[in-house]
Amino acid sequence: MKPFEIIRANLFWLIDFILGSKVRRNYNDIKFIFNYSKDHRSIEKKEQYLDNLLKHSTNYVPFYKPYKNYVSLQNFPVIDKNIIRNRFDDFVAQNYKIKKMHSVTTSGSTGTPFKIYQDKKKRLRHIADNIFFDELAETKIGSRIYYFRVWNEMIKKNKLICLMENLIPLDTSKLDDTAIERNLINRIKRDKSSITILAYASTLETFAKYLKKNYKYPFKSTIHSIISQSETLSDDARKELGYFFSSKVVSRYSNMENGFIGQQCFSGNGEYHLNEASFYVEILNFNNDTPVKNGEMGRIVITDLFNYGMPLIRYDTGDIGTLGKKANCEIDNKILTRIEGRRTDFISDTNGNLLSPHVITNTMWKYDEIHQFQFVQEKMNAYTIIINVGKNRFEKEDDLINEIKNYIGFDANISIKYVEEIPLLNSGKRKKIVNKIN
Repeated sequence: MKPFEIIRANLFWLIDFILGSKVRRNYNDIKFIFNYSKDHRSIEKKEQYLDNLLKHSTNYVPFYKPYKNYVSLQNFPVIDKNIIRNRFDDFVAQNYKIKKMHSVTTSGSTGTPFKIYQDKKKRLRHIADNIFFDELAETKIGSRIYYFRVWNEMIKKNKLICLMENLIPLDTSKLDDTAIERNLINRIKRDKSSITILAYASTLETFAKYLKKNYKYPFKSTIHSIISQSETLSDDARKELGYFFSSKVVSRYSNMENGFIGQQCFSGNGEYHLNEASFYVEILNFNNDTPVKNGEMGRIVITDLFNYGMPLIRYDTGDIGTLGKKANCEIDNKILTRIEGRRTDFISDTNGNLLSPHVITNTMWKYDEIHQFQFVQEKMNAYTIIINVGKNRFEKEDDLINEIKNYIGFDANISIKYVEEIPLLNSGKRKKIVNKIN
């Protein structure tokens, strides 16, 4: 780290010390539980956090009061965004005031924006989670972060906050070759700071394709790590980015309403280590609320252990994942072997069998001519591949269609549509898979 970055980090911890070391205590607690999850003290801590949350919720949160006599988490109902929207006031704790809490609004990737409130205890835990998981990705407090996303008015940060956080907000509203050269390549060539790149997977995959097409050799840079947030980055993109920037690349599993749920291991095996210190994570059956076996896909359902102002107990994230038995590294905590994205991102073959979106994304990667794509399932056996190839000609239509048919069925009706740009969602992501029959 550079001297100015060290000063910024020391100043942060000094201010925290003056204010009572609240972040430091949370950070130490997360670190201990994560590194010693099987230790009896960690187990007792996690059980106590869950027990305290359930007791508080059944005493002060109208939605959960009917469950006051239940002692097991499994007796509580599974909730989702629609239930919370329809009964919003019933999820706010009666001993907390909304005006004293922090509001968090998701930008509506799947429809209507979704708002929740977080109390001060949750905010402190979130800050500590942020610091700990950044360190797992070899990003220290005070180091420079290039944050690529669409910076709309809802999430835009002022210049003072960016300066304090050493954050460089870089807009991805237009992600053409000129923008990539200006905002990525030219910046890292000039910047001698310790850099972390934070972006959605769709943005990072666009970077990877551009680099593979236009460059042959790695850059000299001070990038320490590249973090894909929200979505899982493809293995091909990970390899390309790691090669060109000589950097470690990981995917982080998080959402706006809860925070840091898990992060991939740097060992390269693709497993996600779960944040058991701040969340209780379940993988439940698609058709009922019973747990699936290790190795089986299911719905990711989480209980936020620290938001007492608006508790989310057994919250269905809408994502699909697979629990593993044991990590393949020295960290012995609960893992997800795969995160498949949202259930709405799954398509079905012509026989109605669900297929992971990775089947499509992995196939599309090899076609270098394609800058952006979107795969749309129109009907049970009708599909559209929307592609942006810039000013180039795409002469492999038949190859692409035949390869996709290997997975979805040779009786599939597939058409290709050319566009100049794949539209952005409100969140700033470019949706790769759209299933119109879900």
